[in-house]
Amino acid sequence: MSEHAGAPVVVGVDGSRAALDAARWAAGTAVRLDAPLLLAHTYPDEATFYNGTAMMIDAQFIQELREDGNSMLDATTAAVLQDHPGLAVERDVRSGAAASHLIELSRAARIVALGAQGAGAVTDYLLGSTVLRTVNHAHSPVAVVRGEPATAAPDTRPIVVGVDGSQVSEKAVEEAFALASAFGVGLDVVHAWSGEKQHGLAHASKYVDWTAYEEGEKAIVSECLAGIRDEYPDVPVNAVTTQGVSADVLLRHAARAQLLVVGSHGRGKVLGALLGSVSQNLVHHAPCPVLVCRARQ
Repeated sequence: MSEHAGAPVVVGVDGSRAALDAARWAAGTAVRLDAPLLLAHTYPDEATFYNGTAMMIDAQFIQELREDGNSMLDATTAAVLQDHPGLAVERDVRSGAAASHLIELSRAARIVALGAQGAGAVTDYLLGSTVLRTVNHAHSPVAVVRGEPATAAPDTRPIVVGVDGSQVSEKAVEEAFALASAFGVGLDVVHAWSGEKQHGLAHASKYVDWTAYEEGEKAIVSECLAGIRDEYPDVPVNAVTTQGVSADVLLRHAARAQLLVVGSHGRGKVLGALLGSVSQNLVHHAPCPVLVCRARQ
């Protein structure tokens, strides 16, 4: 798409295996999008190492941190170029807070990618403040790379996108179609609707015309696809409308997908409340990378 011409795929690098998996996923995606890959590393600044009773850290140590960061990027560059020798790789190393760095880079990014650590129950629940803050505040879509170690390039599995008829899901659908076209794969458009169990209507369900109700839910998917299918005639589409809890339904479909795309509102100022409940569930538990597309502000 023309609005993304020249925009890099940005990935946060911190020397972890999760970050390397994210870099490999981002590199394969950048190749398919004909975009450069931008490796971003943030090292602590002086304020991280002192408080009111401690002296400021020596400048030489900060320089060593910067050099260590560049060494991480050297290793990551070598790994992604082994997979994709012709890929244009750029870097951005600076001090400060990692999330702030990535959010700033997201202003000109096609996608920002981060690895999901998932080391232990507490970490898995919190996911990491850098990941959540970036997802909640980035100006571009953010990919949280989860699941098995990422392959060097997109594969033949479909992309799954969740839709609910909102403006947010429209943004997710746009991104999902663009990526499915670039990857050369099919797109599963999934909409989950609530039935008698979700509405607490078990005893009154005989008075509801569930066939008509389901037809109305299918119309939501049709409206989401109106027009955009014509823009991407190369993308095979499998539209799925099913009764159930949205997160559960999407997780089931994600089991056979290479990427799950969802929309999310950035709401409020409390960290735990920013991601919608469905998006947050998927970011924590999906078996594949999750691309979160926030509503345009």
